[in-house]
Amino acid sequence: MKFKMLVAALAFIATSGCVYADSETISKVDQLGQTQVTQPLLARQSAEMVAGKTELAMSGNLKKPLKQALSPDIEHAKAAIIVSNILTRFEYDKKPLDTKMSNAVFDEYLKMLDPSKMFFLKSDIDKFSAVKDQMNDMLLSGRLQIPFDIFEIYRDRVEQRFDHVLSTLKDDFDFSVDESFELDRKKSKWVETNEEINDLWGKRVKNDYLRLKLAGSTDEKIKETLRKRYINNRNQILRMGNEDVSEMFINAYASSTDPHTNYYSPSSAKNFDVQISLSVEGIGAVLQKRDEYGQIREVVPGGPAAKSGQIQPGDRIVAVGQGPKGPMEDVVDWRLDDIVNKIRGKRGSTVRVEIIPAEGGVDGKQKVVTLVRQKVTLEDQAAKYKIIEIENDGQIQKIAIITIPSFYEDFDARARGENSYKSVTRDVRVILEELNKANIDGVVLDMRNNGGGSLTEAANLSGLFIGGPNPIVQVRTAEGSVSNVRSIKTDMVWDKPLAVLVNRISASASEIFAGAMQDYGRGVVLGDPTWGKGSVQTIRGLNEFLRRPQDEELGSLKWTIQKFFRVNGSSTQVKGIVPDIIFPTMFDAKEMGESSYENAMPWSAIDPASYKPVGDLKPTIVNLSRLHKDRVSESGSWALMKDELDYARKLSDQKVISLNYQTRLEERENMEAQRKDFEARRKELGESDIGNFRLDDGLQAGEGNLKEELANEKKRKDNIDIAAKEAANIVADMVNLK
Repeated sequence: MKFKMLVAALAFIATSGCVYADSETISKVDQLGQTQVTQPLLARQSAEMVAGKTELAMSGNLKKPLKQALSPDIEHAKAAIIVSNILTRFEYDKKPLDTKMSNAVFDEYLKMLDPSKMFFLKSDIDKFSAVKDQMNDMLLSGRLQIPFDIFEIYRDRVEQRFDHVLSTLKDDFDFSVDESFELDRKKSKWVETNEEINDLWGKRVKNDYLRLKLAGSTDEKIKETLRKRYINNRNQILRMGNEDVSEMFINAYASSTDPHTNYYSPSSAKNFDVQISLSVEGIGAVLQKRDEYGQIREVVPGGPAAKSGQIQPGDRIVAVGQGPKGPMEDVVDWRLDDIVNKIRGKRGSTVRVEIIPAEGGVDGKQKVVTLVRQKVTLEDQAAKYKIIEIENDGQIQKIAIITIPSFYEDFDARARGENSYKSVTRDVRVILEELNKANIDGVVLDMRNNGGGSLTEAANLSGLFIGGPNPIVQVRTAEGSVSNVRSIKTDMVWDKPLAVLVNRISASASEIFAGAMQDYGRGVVLGDPTWGKGSVQTIRGLNEFLRRPQDEELGSLKWTIQKFFRVNGSSTQVKGIVPDIIFPTMFDAKEMGESSYENAMPWSAIDPASYKPVGDLKPTIVNLSRLHKDRVSESGSWALMKDELDYARKLSDQKVISLNYQTRLEERENMEAQRKDFEARRKELGESDIGNFRLDDGLQAGEGNLKEELANEKKRKDNIDIAAKEAANIVADMVNLK
């Protein structure tokens, strides 16, 4: 699921022609505003009811945030109406918002809320099913109270489940019983009784407890870790507001039409802009949740926080104030997104952050740091390179490995005409020019885990290796019109040997680039078959769909408008890019990739574009494959990587796990023996101590030792792994075969 979200988040962006909501939709939106003035269209609970809930929430012996009464705002109704109008009229694979779609939206909404079926009872689902056929009418009319009511019941169930398990932590657990816990409950039935669901949660707690116990934690520490974890998990749901609920419900519809169509609330739209542009206006700090605090995880070099010298990784944020003298607002136990929204702001404005310095511990003396927000570039997520020397037939070849995490582009800065706007093509051009000056012999472009990004950048980056303007990809509209997306006018910046390293998570723009290098005979593609995303999305603010844009923020819609095809006519949809030389993989193609979506578009093909390959690598690939096979057959490092990946996949395929301590201890001892064997082989081979297989420590994000985590992250970033080394070997072979 995490990887699927990554691919959706960094989906392929394109510009499209002007489209507008139709007159009927605009009339509905206008009437919403008029109705709200005279008679509330969407019922709200009174302030007294909210206060009553608040008092009840705070009266318990476990700390809880205010539990707000939820109801949709007019802006949410407008967003639902506009999104349903646009998707039924302008999406590539248009689907009517009928009863069939209504049922799909209903199922998707429940899946989003309770994917493991650990909160709702079957009686809840039976109750909700009465409105299963009405989801379409709710979206078309903007009347979203029922989805909000469903969420409130979900929120109550979350509170009940976590309060129950928190009450059990004072008891001792019996790990001598032979029972098991089902890790993957997607296909399980809804539980019917409270006794059954309490038993299910009891097994989950026992598994969480066992994981920490087997990792060496004491009983006292385990209970404290789980207590903080469950309180935090509960409180994050209790803190969800109207915007979160409306976004989730509208997305239940959006993702039911196409896996890569998404609605972004105003807050989420800002986060998406940061992802695609690699820039943000703020203080230059990466945050994580640590217990009830927002914690500084990283300080971005060159940003206001770094320049101040007063903020360090590990510092906990307790309050935020706006301007030089604005009141400090307590942000303890807030959701991370809400803390981030308070800290971000307009460039040049002042923000004051009250922190507990890391070195003082939780009870340390607090201090207030005043910072002026600036535009911060997230260079850590930009293209970078390393040089590796390969000895080949007595000669030394220098091969550069350029890591490209995404196809980023600062659209807004480009639109404003800024000369130095951030983009992956600009960054890689600078790198290639440096490599040419340094007489580097070949390049590996590492696009593993690259989920995509900008269409323009996919084309322009290709131009650095084949020249331009040249057709890079064909796009077809729903009406069947086909056009070419070309690279910019440029000379070939890099004309030496090239390989593209991909994996199952490489998607969209990564697949276009890799496919273009194959079709033009320009580079060799290495790794495992890619994701298989062959569709084009555009993103626009919902206000833009109205002929009379209004002041309120309605969020943005990213929807599928075209299907793309390689210049050879083949789609990458579902099938992805098949590498010229296949590497071992840790991913299960059935669980990961476009083919795992139930509503994915099918593969298809069109006529090839008119293009002229710059080379023919087919004979070379035959020789490269032979040399590769000969080399890895004698490589202890390659065998180690393969064994680690196979073992990790074997463990991940385990869907049911024992809750018997002795059984789990024996399994842990076997895993520890295997880990030691891998470690000894790694040490003997002179490989990095960062392996593909690590023992489970039972911790979730934000619960571990931050210094150790950051040190390990740095190791991973600095390390050249076995697959990347072999990719460099293959490029060195290309140099010799020229």
